[in-house]
Amino acid sequence: MLKIADDAVPFFRERNYGEMLLHTLHMAVPAAYVWLGQFYMIFHSYLNFWAELTRFSDRRFYSDWWNADDLGEYWQKWNKPIHNFLLRHIYLPCRRSGLSSSVCLLISFFVSAIFHEYVVVGIFSVYNFIAFILMMVCVPCIVIQRQLKNKISGNTNNILFWLCYLVLGQPFGILLCYYQMQEQNN
Repeated sequence: MLKIADDAVPFFRERNYGEMLLHTLHMAVPAAYVWLGQFYMIFHSYLNFWAELTRFSDRRFYSDWWNADDLGEYWQKWNKPIHNFLLRHIYLPCRRSGLSSSVCLLISFFVSAIFHEYVVVGIFSVYNFIAFILMMVCVPCIVIQRQLKNKISGNTNNILFWLCYLVLGQPFGILLCYYQMQEQNN
């Protein structure tokens, strides 16, 4: 992965979009393995280890996110504690105050995007707002997928989600953060 990222830096510097896309595609499989490994270590091993030690009974840290038909369903199933927190403390209070569901969704994703950006800044020490922007882009994608749900089969929506999320989104975000980290260190 590091070699792919190192090789991509000059193309990011030159704004060579074709090579950037090619390196993003080269990064897709290793990034997916790292992401799935981190998921397993955090959500399945680490959280269940601490739940066992503390005798925490509700161990539903995730649901079957790999079967999600669209992006909205994925975000509901991927991280159950965070989803429940945002639902309970952001979304539902906004709905009770009379805001529309779309505005409540936007506010919930805005709060989540701030925290995603905070984590990226903590890891990479780079302020680039990529995590924030990618989280906020999810809102119109969710709305569009909901409108197309009856017109497109669930499998097609699922395939489109995985192609955009794992093949393009995460690898490009990793390469962009790595590029900016390299530029900051030079």
